[in-house]
Amino acid sequence: MNFRNWFEHSAFFACLLCLSSGAFAQSPISLSKEECVGRYELSLPGAVDVALSTRESLHGGVKDPIRFSDGQRAPHSRFIYDGGFSITHEVSRDAYEEYVAPFKKLTADIGSHDSNVFGSYPIGLAGATGWIGKKLLGFVVYQSGRIYSYTDTGNPDLTEAKQHFSKISGNFSNRALYEVPTGSGVCLPYAFVADNDQDSNRQVGVTFRLTDHPDVTVFFLDAKAQSTDPKLTSRQKNEFVWGYDYGIGKQIKLHGVMPYHSVTLDGREGVATSATITRDNGATDYGYLATVQGDRNASTDTPDLLLLVERTAANAKGKPPVSAEEIDEIGKAIAASIKRRPSGH
Repeated sequence: MNFRNWFEHSAFFACLLCLSSGAFAQSPISLSKEECVGRYELSLPGAVDVALSTRESLHGGVKDPIRFSDGQRAPHSRFIYDGGFSITHEVSRDAYEEYVAPFKKLTADIGSHDSNVFGSYPIGLAGATGWIGKKLLGFVVYQSGRIYSYTDTGNPDLTEAKQHFSKISGNFSNRALYEVPTGSGVCLPYAFVADNDQDSNRQVGVTFRLTDHPDVTVFFLDAKAQSTDPKLTSRQKNEFVWGYDYGIGKQIKLHGVMPYHSVTLDGREGVATSATITRDNGATDYGYLATVQGDRNASTDTPDLLLLVERTAANAKGKPPVSAEEIDEIGKAIAASIKRRPSGH
């Protein structure tokens, strides 16, 4: 083979390698799915799986209670909205009846409320079982093949707690994935609670996994700014998440000589970084992180926002893991799509 033929032959295969090495065929990243988290909506690059509460977590005391259906952990996820929600993966009606039986038995045996024990509590949500105890109210309901469990623990005044609980239970509904409601309220995975744009404690963080690229997870957090929160800048929060808060890996190396870049989430300026992650087992992965710190003194709700896109190559399931550049592209595209849902008022 002469030099020219060798060069053309080599160039042909080099081109094939170039085309096949990228996990995503399109550039820039195409965002095709709309979803909502908390009071925000965002666009995602294709179909996703959503990490939900495990069945075991309904009984409490489970480490990493929110996972994907195959057991992959989603340790950053949280479903807090003036109380705590558990939302399970799909379960059978029989499994639900087995879980709810103790609640029904207690309410049937007690009949009237004693503040020191659990008893029945009337609830307007169709098919739900409501209960009340000392400084606790909750409900359990089975809808669309999932168990939704809610516990309100935040109000020491029982009368106020009952009023608040009635608002939560009366405005709760399930929803389909990619069904973004209209009007004010808070989105949870496969659920929505309509409200008047007012709450006291909101930490809704949802982890998505790309169906076509299972090595990629997208975590978005909408967290109401609280008076007890440490006063951090967006950059300090970014540093804290990489270094301490999220336990992402044993070593984080930020990309670039000047790694902190300006980013805009819903019209608010924050900080974005890209990093090479060395996992605890020595594996190498990549991540993109965008943070915007909230203002607890603002006249309107101005929450903390956080977007974390990670590659975990070990979860690629036989497909080529995405590159560091693709993680950046996905992160930037999703960040640009994030916006506050209209209040409807």
